[in-house]
Amino acid sequence: MKTFRNAIILVVILGLLAGAYFYLNNKKAGEDNSSDGPPDEDEILVISSEKDKINSIEFNNDSGHFKVYKKDSENWAIEPEMEFPLSNETVNAAASDFSSVVANKIIEEKASDLSKYGLDKPRATVKVGLSDGTFKEVEVGNETPTSDGIYVKNKTDDKVYVVGTYYRSKFQFSRSYFAVKDILPVEADKIKKVTYEKNGELQFALNIKSETEAELTAPIKEEAEISEASKITAAVVKLTVKDIVDENPDLAKYGLDKPAYSIEYSDDTTTKKILFGNELEKGKIAYAKYPDSKSVFTIDISPLTFLDTKFSNLVSTFVFLPNIKDVNKVELTIDGKTIVSEIYTDKEDSSKDTFKVDGKDANMENESGNSLFRAFYSAMIGITMNKYEPGHNPSGTPEVTIKYYMKPDSKPVTIEYIPKDEHYYYAMKNGVYTNRIVLKSKLDEVDGVRETYKTLKEAIDKAEAEKGASNGTGNDASKDTNK
Repeated sequence: MKTFRNAIILVVILGLLAGAYFYLNNKKAGEDNSSDGPPDEDEILVISSEKDKINSIEFNNDSGHFKVYKKDSENWAIEPEMEFPLSNETVNAAASDFSSVVANKIIEEKASDLSKYGLDKPRATVKVGLSDGTFKEVEVGNETPTSDGIYVKNKTDDKVYVVGTYYRSKFQFSRSYFAVKDILPVEADKIKKVTYEKNGELQFALNIKSETEAELTAPIKEEAEISEASKITAAVVKLTVKDIVDENPDLAKYGLDKPAYSIEYSDDTTTKKILFGNELEKGKIAYAKYPDSKSVFTIDISPLTFLDTKFSNLVSTFVFLPNIKDVNKVELTIDGKTIVSEIYTDKEDSSKDTFKVDGKDANMENESGNSLFRAFYSAMIGITMNKYEPGHNPSGTPEVTIKYYMKPDSKPVTIEYIPKDEHYYYAMKNGVYTNRIVLKSKLDEVDGVRETYKTLKEAIDKAEAEKGASNGTGNDASKDTNK
Protein backbone atom coordinates (compact mmCIF):
# COMPACT_ATOMS: atom_id res chain seq x y z
CA MET A 1 0.00 0.00 0.00
CA LYS A 2 2.86 2.37 0.91
CA THR A 3 4.61 1.58 -2.38
CA PHE A 4 1.44 2.36 -4.29
CA ARG A 5 1.05 5.70 -2.50
CA ASN A 6 4.66 6.65 -3.24
CA ALA A 7 4.16 5.78 -6.89
CA ILE A 8 1.16 8.13 -7.05
CA ILE A 9 3.15 10.94 -5.42
CA LEU A 10 5.98 10.42 -7.93
CA VAL A 11 3.55 10.62 -10.87
CA VAL A 12 2.05 13.85 -9.52
CA ILE A 13 5.51 15.43 -9.08
CA LEU A 14 6.55 14.45 -12.60
CA GLY A 15 3.34 15.93 -13.97
CA LEU A 16 3.95 19.21 -12.17
CA LEU A 17 7.53 19.37 -13.44
CA ALA A 18 6.41 18.69 -17.00
CA GLY A 19 3.75 21.39 -16.76
CA ALA A 20 6.25 23.88 -15.41
CA TYR A 21 8.67 23.07 -18.25
CA PHE A 22 6.09 23.69 -20.97
CA TYR A 23 4.85 26.86 -19.24
CA LEU A 24 8.31 28.35 -18.91
CA ASN A 25 9.28 27.18 -22.39
CA ASN A 26 6.47 29.23 -23.96
CA LYS A 27 6.52 32.06 -21.42
CA LYS A 28 10.12 32.86 -22.20
CA ALA A 29 9.18 33.84 -25.73
CA GLY A 30 6.04 35.61 -24.51
CA GLU A 31 7.84 38.19 -22.43
CA ASP A 32 8.51 41.71 -23.68
CA ASN A 33 11.04 41.37 -26.46
CA SER A 34 11.60 45.07 -26.98
CA SER A 35 15.30 45.84 -27.41
CA ASP A 36 15.30 49.26 -25.79
CA GLY A 37 18.32 48.03 -23.80
CA PRO A 38 21.01 45.43 -24.38
CA PRO A 39 19.80 41.80 -24.55
CA ASP A 40 20.42 39.45 -21.63
CA GLU A 41 23.58 37.43 -22.05
CA ASP A 42 21.70 34.13 -21.86
CA GLU A 43 19.06 35.09 -24.47
CA ILE A 44 19.16 33.27 -27.79
CA LEU A 45 18.31 35.88 -30.40
CA VAL A 46 17.20 35.03 -33.91
CA ILE A 47 17.14 38.72 -34.83
CA SER A 48 17.61 41.82 -32.71
CA SER A 49 17.29 45.57 -33.24
CA GLU A 50 16.19 48.71 -31.45
CA LYS A 51 12.44 49.19 -31.65
CA ASP A 52 12.72 52.93 -32.33
CA LYS A 53 14.86 52.26 -35.42
CA ILE A 54 12.27 50.01 -37.07
CA ASN A 55 10.60 51.80 -39.96
CA SER A 56 8.91 48.89 -41.75
CA ILE A 57 7.72 45.31 -41.21
CA GLU A 58 6.94 43.15 -44.20
CA PHE A 59 4.83 40.01 -43.84
CA ASN A 60 4.53 37.12 -46.27
CA ASN A 61 2.25 34.41 -44.87
CA ASP A 62 -0.99 32.50 -45.39
CA SER A 63 -3.01 35.72 -45.45
CA GLY A 64 -0.93 37.31 -48.19
CA HIS A 65 1.96 39.72 -48.72
CA PHE A 66 1.90 43.23 -47.28
CA LYS A 67 4.01 45.82 -45.49
CA VAL A 68 3.45 48.33 -42.72
CA TYR A 69 5.80 51.27 -42.77
CA LYS A 70 6.48 54.54 -40.98
CA LYS A 71 4.68 57.42 -42.69
CA ASP A 72 6.11 59.95 -40.22
CA SER A 73 7.45 59.96 -36.68
CA GLU A 74 4.04 59.16 -35.17
CA ASN A 75 2.03 57.34 -37.81
CA TRP A 76 2.21 54.12 -39.80
CA ALA A 77 0.78 53.22 -43.21
CA ILE A 78 0.10 49.95 -44.99
CA GLU A 79 0.95 48.75 -48.50
CA PRO A 80 -1.15 47.88 -50.42
CA GLU A 81 -3.56 50.44 -48.99
CA MET A 82 -6.83 49.33 -47.42
CA GLU A 83 -10.15 51.05 -46.83
CA PHE A 84 -9.87 50.87 -43.05
CA PRO A 85 -7.78 53.21 -40.89
CA LEU A 86 -4.59 51.71 -39.49
CA SER A 87 -4.13 51.28 -35.74
CA ASN A 88 -0.82 52.92 -34.81
CA GLU A 89 -1.02 51.28 -31.40
CA THR A 90 -1.28 47.80 -32.92
CA VAL A 91 1.61 48.38 -35.33
CA ASN A 92 3.79 49.75 -32.51
CA ALA A 93 3.10 46.58 -30.54
CA ALA A 94 4.16 44.49 -33.55
CA ALA A 95 7.35 46.53 -33.86
CA SER A 96 8.05 45.72 -30.22
CA ASP A 97 7.40 42.02 -30.88
CA PHE A 98 9.83 41.88 -33.81
CA SER A 99 12.53 44.16 -32.44
CA SER A 100 13.97 40.92 -31.12
CA VAL A 101 12.83 37.37 -31.74
CA VAL A 102 13.95 35.21 -28.84
CA ALA A 103 14.46 31.47 -29.30
CA ASN A 104 14.16 28.75 -26.72
CA LYS A 105 17.06 26.77 -28.16
CA ILE A 106 19.27 26.16 -31.18
CA ILE A 107 18.59 22.91 -33.04
CA GLU A 108 21.42 23.02 -35.59
CA GLU A 109 24.25 25.51 -35.96
CA LYS A 110 24.47 24.87 -39.71
CA ALA A 111 21.63 22.78 -41.07
CA SER A 112 22.42 20.83 -44.22
CA ASP A 113 18.83 19.75 -44.82
CA LEU A 114 16.36 22.56 -44.19
CA SER A 115 13.45 20.57 -45.60
CA LYS A 116 13.03 18.50 -42.45
CA TYR A 117 12.21 21.75 -40.60
CA GLY A 118 10.00 23.14 -43.32
CA LEU A 119 12.57 25.87 -43.92
CA ASP A 120 13.50 25.00 -47.50
CA LYS A 121 10.19 26.60 -48.45
CA PRO A 122 9.26 28.78 -45.45
CA ARG A 123 5.62 28.93 -44.47
CA ALA A 124 6.01 32.60 -43.58
CA THR A 125 8.61 35.36 -43.47
CA VAL A 126 8.83 38.56 -41.48
CA LYS A 127 11.20 41.21 -42.79
CA VAL A 128 12.09 44.08 -40.45
CA GLY A 129 13.38 47.28 -42.09
CA LEU A 130 15.60 49.65 -40.12
CA SER A 131 16.22 53.39 -40.41
CA ASP A 132 19.80 52.78 -41.63
CA GLY A 133 18.50 50.96 -44.70
CA THR A 134 19.33 47.43 -43.50
CA PHE A 135 16.92 44.54 -43.03
CA LYS A 136 16.56 41.58 -40.68
CA GLU A 137 14.39 38.71 -41.78
CA VAL A 138 12.96 35.67 -40.01
CA GLU A 139 11.96 32.61 -41.98
CA VAL A 140 9.31 30.38 -40.42
CA GLY A 141 9.05 26.62 -40.88
CA ASN A 142 7.04 23.78 -39.36
CA GLU A 143 5.95 23.27 -35.80
CA THR A 144 8.00 20.85 -33.74
CA PRO A 145 6.70 17.25 -33.57
CA THR A 146 5.39 17.92 -30.04
CA SER A 147 3.72 21.19 -31.16
CA ASP A 148 5.41 23.09 -28.34
CA GLY A 149 7.52 25.25 -30.64
CA ILE A 150 8.18 26.47 -34.17
CA TYR A 151 11.31 26.09 -36.29
CA VAL A 152 12.74 29.38 -37.55
CA LYS A 153 15.97 30.75 -38.97
CA ASN A 154 17.58 34.05 -39.78
CA LYS A 155 17.58 34.52 -43.55
CA THR A 156 21.32 35.28 -43.51
CA ASP A 157 22.45 31.85 -42.23
CA ASP A 158 21.38 28.22 -41.82
CA LYS A 159 21.22 28.10 -38.03
CA VAL A 160 17.90 26.56 -37.01
CA TYR A 161 16.13 27.68 -33.84
CA VAL A 162 12.98 26.74 -31.96
CA VAL A 163 10.80 29.61 -30.74
CA GLY A 164 7.79 29.34 -28.45
CA THR A 165 4.23 29.00 -29.73
CA TYR A 166 3.71 32.57 -28.57
CA TYR A 167 4.97 33.56 -32.01
CA ARG A 168 2.52 31.37 -33.94
CA SER A 169 -0.12 34.08 -34.41
CA LYS A 170 2.45 36.86 -34.79
CA PHE A 171 4.09 35.22 -37.79
CA GLN A 172 0.62 35.01 -39.33
CA PHE A 173 -0.52 38.59 -38.76
CA SER A 174 -2.94 39.67 -41.50
CA ARG A 175 -3.72 43.10 -42.91
CA SER A 176 -6.98 42.97 -41.02
CA TYR A 177 -5.12 42.60 -37.74
CA PHE A 178 -3.70 46.10 -38.08
CA ALA A 179 -7.01 47.81 -38.92
CA VAL A 180 -8.89 49.93 -36.41
CA LYS A 181 -11.78 47.72 -35.32
CA ASP A 182 -13.88 50.33 -33.52
CA ILE A 183 -16.70 51.68 -35.69
CA LEU A 184 -17.85 54.61 -33.56
CA PRO A 185 -15.91 54.52 -30.29
CA VAL A 186 -18.17 56.59 -28.03
CA GLU A 187 -20.23 55.95 -24.91
CA ALA A 188 -23.90 55.07 -25.34
CA ASP A 189 -25.05 58.39 -23.89
CA LYS A 190 -23.30 60.22 -26.75
CA ILE A 191 -25.46 58.63 -29.44
CA LYS A 192 -28.04 61.07 -30.80
CA LYS A 193 -29.72 59.21 -33.67
CA VAL A 194 -30.35 55.60 -34.71
CA THR A 195 -32.12 54.49 -37.90
CA TYR A 196 -32.96 50.87 -38.65
CA GLU A 197 -34.08 49.49 -42.01
CA LYS A 198 -35.03 45.88 -42.71
CA ASN A 199 -35.47 44.40 -46.21
CA GLY A 200 -35.39 47.93 -47.59
CA GLU A 201 -38.20 49.19 -45.33
CA LEU A 202 -37.74 51.73 -42.55
CA GLN A 203 -38.47 50.15 -39.17
CA PHE A 204 -37.78 53.17 -37.01
CA ALA A 205 -35.82 56.40 -36.76
CA LEU A 206 -34.88 57.30 -33.20
CA ASN A 207 -33.82 60.72 -31.96
CA ILE A 208 -32.30 60.82 -28.46
CA LYS A 209 -32.78 64.24 -26.88
CA SER A 210 -31.38 63.53 -23.41
CA GLU A 211 -30.91 60.72 -20.89
CA THR A 212 -34.61 60.95 -20.05
CA GLU A 213 -36.19 61.89 -23.37
CA ALA A 214 -36.25 60.31 -26.84
CA GLU A 215 -38.58 60.43 -29.79
CA LEU A 216 -39.40 58.24 -32.76
CA THR A 217 -39.44 60.40 -35.88
CA ALA A 218 -40.48 57.67 -38.36
CA PRO A 219 -42.45 55.84 -39.61
CA ILE A 220 -44.82 57.53 -37.12
CA LYS A 221 -43.77 60.42 -34.91
CA GLU A 222 -44.04 59.27 -31.30
CA GLU A 223 -42.47 59.77 -27.92
CA ALA A 224 -40.11 56.82 -27.39
CA GLU A 225 -39.87 54.58 -24.37
CA ILE A 226 -36.57 55.78 -22.90
CA SER A 227 -35.63 52.37 -21.49
CA GLU A 228 -35.95 50.84 -24.98
CA ALA A 229 -34.02 53.72 -26.55
CA SER A 230 -31.23 53.18 -24.02
CA LYS A 231 -31.02 49.49 -24.92
CA ILE A 232 -30.63 50.39 -28.59
CA THR A 233 -27.88 52.97 -28.05
CA ALA A 234 -26.06 50.58 -25.69
CA ALA A 235 -26.19 47.91 -28.41
CA VAL A 236 -24.92 49.93 -31.38
CA VAL A 237 -21.84 51.28 -29.59
CA LYS A 238 -20.72 47.68 -29.04
CA LEU A 239 -20.47 47.05 -32.78
CA THR A 240 -16.89 46.48 -33.93
CA VAL A 241 -15.18 45.03 -36.99
CA LYS A 242 -14.26 41.44 -36.19
CA ASP A 243 -12.24 40.61 -39.30
CA ILE A 244 -11.81 41.92 -42.84
CA VAL A 245 -12.62 38.93 -45.04
CA ASP A 246 -12.63 40.27 -48.61
CA GLU A 247 -11.32 43.53 -50.03
CA ASN A 248 -12.55 42.92 -53.57
CA PRO A 249 -15.71 40.92 -53.05
CA ASP A 250 -18.57 39.49 -55.04
CA LEU A 251 -21.26 41.04 -52.83
CA ALA A 252 -23.83 38.37 -53.68
CA LYS A 253 -21.57 35.75 -52.10
CA TYR A 254 -21.99 37.51 -48.76
CA GLY A 255 -25.65 38.51 -49.13
CA LEU A 256 -24.64 42.13 -49.47
CA ASP A 257 -25.96 42.75 -52.98
CA LYS A 258 -29.34 42.98 -51.24
CA PRO A 259 -28.59 43.63 -47.54
CA ALA A 260 -30.95 42.04 -45.03
CA TYR A 261 -30.91 45.19 -42.92
CA SER A 262 -28.96 48.34 -42.17
CA ILE A 263 -28.26 50.43 -39.09
CA GLU A 264 -27.21 54.05 -39.14
CA TYR A 265 -26.20 55.84 -35.94
CA SER A 266 -24.44 59.03 -35.01
CA ASP A 267 -23.15 61.28 -32.28
CA ASP A 268 -22.85 65.06 -32.57
CA THR A 269 -20.13 64.92 -35.23
CA THR A 270 -19.94 61.48 -36.88
CA THR A 271 -22.44 59.23 -38.65
CA LYS A 272 -21.86 55.54 -39.38
CA LYS A 273 -24.02 53.25 -41.50
CA ILE A 274 -23.56 49.49 -41.69
CA LEU A 275 -25.13 47.12 -44.21
CA PHE A 276 -25.65 43.57 -42.97
CA GLY A 277 -25.68 40.45 -45.14
CA ASN A 278 -25.66 36.71 -44.52
CA GLU A 279 -25.02 35.30 -41.07
CA LEU A 280 -22.09 32.96 -40.45
CA GLU A 281 -23.52 32.02 -37.06
CA LYS A 282 -27.21 32.56 -36.46
CA GLY A 283 -27.67 35.59 -34.24
CA LYS A 284 -23.93 35.89 -33.61
CA ILE A 285 -21.70 36.70 -36.60
CA ALA A 286 -22.69 38.32 -39.90
CA TYR A 287 -21.03 39.71 -42.99
CA ALA A 288 -21.21 43.48 -43.29
CA LYS A 289 -19.88 46.46 -45.20
CA TYR A 290 -20.07 50.23 -45.31
CA PRO A 291 -22.18 51.75 -48.12
CA ASP A 292 -19.27 53.76 -49.52
CA SER A 293 -16.61 51.00 -49.47
CA LYS A 294 -16.05 47.65 -51.17
CA SER A 295 -14.51 45.63 -48.35
CA VAL A 296 -16.55 42.98 -46.57
CA PHE A 297 -15.96 42.36 -42.90
CA THR A 298 -17.48 40.21 -40.19
CA ILE A 299 -19.22 41.70 -37.21
CA ASP A 300 -20.62 40.41 -33.93
CA ILE A 301 -24.38 41.01 -34.06
CA SER A 302 -25.24 39.41 -30.72
CA PRO A 303 -25.71 42.84 -29.03
CA LEU A 304 -28.45 43.72 -31.55
CA THR A 305 -31.35 42.30 -29.57
CA PHE A 306 -33.75 44.94 -30.93
CA LEU A 307 -33.78 43.66 -34.54
CA ASP A 308 -37.16 41.94 -34.18
CA THR A 309 -38.69 44.45 -31.77
CA LYS A 310 -42.10 45.75 -32.83
CA PHE A 311 -42.46 49.48 -33.36
CA SER A 312 -45.23 49.55 -30.73
CA ASN A 313 -42.78 48.25 -28.13
CA LEU A 314 -40.54 51.26 -28.73
CA VAL A 315 -43.34 53.75 -28.14
CA SER A 316 -43.63 55.34 -24.72
CA THR A 317 -46.46 53.71 -22.80
CA PHE A 318 -47.33 57.01 -21.10
CA VAL A 319 -50.00 59.26 -22.55
CA PHE A 320 -48.36 62.40 -21.14
CA LEU A 321 -45.55 62.50 -18.58
CA PRO A 322 -44.77 66.06 -17.43
CA ASN A 323 -42.35 66.63 -14.58
CA ILE A 324 -44.11 68.16 -11.59
CA LYS A 325 -41.60 71.03 -11.65
CA ASP A 326 -42.85 72.02 -15.11
CA VAL A 327 -46.52 72.34 -14.08
CA ASN A 328 -48.33 75.24 -12.37
CA LYS A 329 -51.82 73.79 -12.12
CA VAL A 330 -53.79 70.66 -12.99
CA GLU A 331 -57.54 70.39 -13.56
CA LEU A 332 -58.92 66.86 -13.37
CA THR A 333 -62.52 66.34 -14.52
CA ILE A 334 -63.82 62.92 -13.50
CA ASP A 335 -67.08 61.41 -12.25
CA GLY A 336 -68.96 64.66 -12.76
CA LYS A 337 -66.65 66.97 -10.83
CA THR A 338 -63.55 69.04 -11.53
CA ILE A 339 -60.63 68.94 -9.08
CA VAL A 340 -58.19 71.84 -9.26
CA SER A 341 -54.61 71.32 -8.02
CA GLU A 342 -52.15 74.18 -7.58
CA ILE A 343 -48.45 73.35 -7.58
CA TYR A 344 -45.67 75.52 -6.14
CA THR A 345 -42.21 74.02 -6.57
CA ASP A 346 -38.85 75.23 -5.32
CA LYS A 347 -36.08 75.12 -7.94
CA GLU A 348 -33.40 74.20 -5.43
CA ASP A 349 -35.16 72.16 -2.73
CA SER A 350 -38.09 69.85 -3.49
CA SER A 351 -38.83 69.50 0.23
CA LYS A 352 -40.08 73.10 0.09
CA ASP A 353 -42.67 72.30 -2.60
CA THR A 354 -46.27 73.07 -1.57
CA PHE A 355 -49.63 72.03 -3.01
CA LYS A 356 -53.28 72.99 -2.83
CA VAL A 357 -56.35 71.10 -3.94
CA ASP A 358 -59.54 73.10 -4.49
CA GLY A 359 -57.94 75.95 -2.61
CA LYS A 360 -57.09 73.86 0.47
CA ASP A 361 -53.72 72.85 1.85
CA ALA A 362 -52.69 69.46 0.40
CA ASN A 363 -49.26 68.88 1.94
CA MET A 364 -50.20 65.80 3.98
CA GLU A 365 -48.05 62.69 4.21
CA ASN A 366 -48.91 59.07 4.87
CA GLU A 367 -47.49 56.99 7.73
CA SER A 368 -44.34 56.33 5.70
CA GLY A 369 -43.69 60.03 5.24
CA ASN A 370 -44.64 60.07 1.54
CA SER A 371 -46.58 62.98 0.06
CA LEU A 372 -50.22 62.13 -0.63
CA PHE A 373 -50.44 64.83 -3.29
CA ARG A 374 -47.39 63.48 -5.14
CA ALA A 375 -49.07 60.06 -5.17
CA PHE A 376 -52.18 61.66 -6.68
CA TYR A 377 -50.10 63.55 -9.26
CA SER A 378 -48.16 60.37 -10.13
CA ALA A 379 -51.48 58.58 -10.70
CA MET A 380 -52.59 61.26 -13.20
CA ILE A 381 -49.37 61.24 -15.23
CA GLY A 382 -48.94 57.48 -14.74
CA ILE A 383 -51.86 56.47 -16.93
CA THR A 384 -50.31 54.13 -19.52
CA MET A 385 -51.54 52.50 -22.69
CA ASN A 386 -52.79 48.97 -22.88
CA LYS A 387 -52.57 48.78 -26.69
CA TYR A 388 -50.96 50.76 -29.48
CA GLU A 389 -53.59 51.17 -32.21
CA PRO A 390 -52.99 53.75 -34.94
CA GLY A 391 -55.66 54.37 -37.54
CA HIS A 392 -58.68 55.31 -35.39
CA ASN A 393 -60.59 58.59 -35.59
CA PRO A 394 -62.19 58.87 -32.14
CA SER A 395 -65.23 61.05 -31.47
CA GLY A 396 -67.57 61.54 -28.54
CA THR A 397 -67.57 63.08 -25.10
CA PRO A 398 -64.58 62.35 -22.86
CA GLU A 399 -65.32 60.64 -19.55
CA VAL A 400 -62.06 61.92 -18.04
CA THR A 401 -60.14 65.11 -18.82
CA ILE A 402 -56.81 66.21 -17.33
CA LYS A 403 -55.63 69.71 -18.19
CA TYR A 404 -52.04 70.60 -17.30
CA TYR A 405 -51.00 74.26 -17.18
CA MET A 406 -47.34 74.31 -18.07
CA LYS A 407 -44.62 76.69 -16.97
CA PRO A 408 -43.62 79.37 -17.68
CA ASP A 409 -46.71 80.84 -19.34
CA SER A 410 -49.38 78.37 -18.08
CA LYS A 411 -50.03 77.11 -21.60
CA PRO A 412 -52.49 74.21 -21.23
CA VAL A 413 -51.98 70.65 -22.44
CA THR A 414 -55.28 68.80 -22.46
CA ILE A 415 -55.49 65.02 -22.12
CA GLU A 416 -58.89 63.44 -22.79
CA TYR A 417 -60.09 59.87 -22.42
CA ILE A 418 -62.96 59.11 -24.82
CA PRO A 419 -64.80 55.79 -24.40
CA LYS A 420 -64.02 53.20 -27.08
CA ASP A 421 -66.25 50.56 -25.49
CA GLU A 422 -67.10 49.44 -21.97
CA HIS A 423 -63.48 48.45 -21.25
CA TYR A 424 -61.25 50.92 -23.07
CA TYR A 425 -60.59 54.62 -23.70
CA TYR A 426 -59.07 56.40 -26.67
CA ALA A 427 -56.33 58.69 -25.30
CA MET A 428 -56.32 62.17 -26.85
CA LYS A 429 -53.76 64.98 -26.50
CA ASN A 430 -54.86 68.50 -27.42
CA GLY A 431 -57.64 67.03 -29.53
CA VAL A 432 -55.39 64.63 -31.44
CA TYR A 433 -55.58 60.85 -31.07
CA THR A 434 -52.32 59.54 -29.52
CA ASN A 435 -52.67 56.02 -31.02
CA ARG A 436 -52.91 54.75 -27.44
CA ILE A 437 -55.72 52.67 -25.99
CA VAL A 438 -56.09 52.84 -22.20
CA LEU A 439 -57.81 50.26 -20.01
CA LYS A 440 -60.61 51.95 -18.03
CA SER A 441 -59.83 49.92 -14.93
CA LYS A 442 -56.35 51.51 -14.87
CA LEU A 443 -57.96 54.50 -13.15
CA ASP A 444 -59.43 52.28 -10.41
CA GLU A 445 -56.22 50.57 -9.29
CA VAL A 446 -54.92 51.05 -5.75
CA ASP A 447 -52.41 53.61 -7.00
CA GLY A 448 -54.80 54.92 -9.66
CA VAL A 449 -56.43 58.33 -9.94
CA ARG A 450 -59.64 57.60 -8.03
CA GLU A 451 -58.07 55.85 -5.03
CA THR A 452 -55.18 58.30 -4.58
CA TYR A 453 -57.56 61.25 -4.81
CA LYS A 454 -59.91 59.64 -2.29
CA THR A 455 -57.04 59.15 0.18
CA LEU A 456 -55.83 62.73 -0.32
CA LYS A 457 -59.36 64.17 -0.01
CA GLU A 458 -59.93 62.32 3.27
CA ALA A 459 -56.66 63.68 4.65
CA ILE A 460 -57.54 67.22 3.54
CA ASP A 461 -60.99 67.02 5.13
CA LYS A 462 -59.54 65.61 8.34
CA ALA A 463 -56.99 68.42 8.51
CA GLU A 464 -59.69 71.00 7.85
CA ALA A 465 -61.86 69.50 10.60
CA GLU A 466 -58.98 69.51 13.08
CA LYS A 467 -58.14 73.07 12.13
CA GLY A 468 -61.76 74.12 12.70
CA ALA A 469 -61.90 72.33 16.03
CA SER A 470 -58.70 73.99 17.23
CA ASN A 471 -60.18 77.38 16.31
CA GLY A 472 -63.39 76.50 18.15
CA THR A 473 -65.47 77.07 15.05
CA GLY A 474 -66.15 73.45 14.09
CA ASN A 475 -66.05 72.21 10.57
CA ASP A 476 -68.39 69.95 8.66
CA ALA A 477 -65.98 69.20 5.84
CA SER A 478 -65.44 65.66 7.11
CA LYS A 479 -69.14 64.98 6.60
CA ASP A 480 -68.77 65.11 2.84
CA THR A 481 -65.58 63.34 1.82
CA ASN A 482 -66.86 62.61 -1.67
CA LYS A 483 -67.06 66.17 -2.94
